[in-house]
Amino acid sequence: MTETVVNRSYVDKDGIVTFTCPKCGESRRESVERYKNQTGPIKIGCHCLNVYETQLNFRQLPRKETFLGGVYFRTSHPGDWGEMIIRDLSIGGCKFETIKACDLTPGEEIKLEFILDDPRSSILKKKAVVLHVTGCHVVCKFSAAQGAFDSELGFYLKNRK
Repeated sequence: MTETVVNRSYVDKDGIVTFTCPKCGESRRESVERYKNQTGPIKIGCHCLNVYETQLNFRQLPRKETFLGGVYFRTSHPGDWGEMIIRDLSIGGCKFETIKACDLTPGEEIKLEFILDDPRSSILKKKAVVLHVTGCHVVCKFSAAQGAFDSELGFYLKNRK
């Protein structure tokens, strides 16, 4: 029997991934070396005879899905801004969707302001660099001083389910 749900398996800093069968729950750790040239989901066979698909995720900082409102500002075009919804968030960056068509470009510096859905409705302000744009979907990396850590965002991500 084949599972059709594609889950994600995170690769650690040593190139080791833990595969967990969605049917029986059995886990096994394995080097990702044999999968490094494959794109898209990979098929994993379990001892219980279940075959399932998983997407390898090489992110050092896992992202959490969100639905957070905010605005972005183009630093190279003063006065040019737009509304956005942050769809996923990590300590190092985010993916957001603009409400209207955008003309952001990779490498462009932007400023983000968004409201966390925590008990205090905390407002975060971040500088970021655009990495990728597809239509209204934008992926960016937060700019921070060397060694700086945003404790408020870190606490939010750690405690968010």
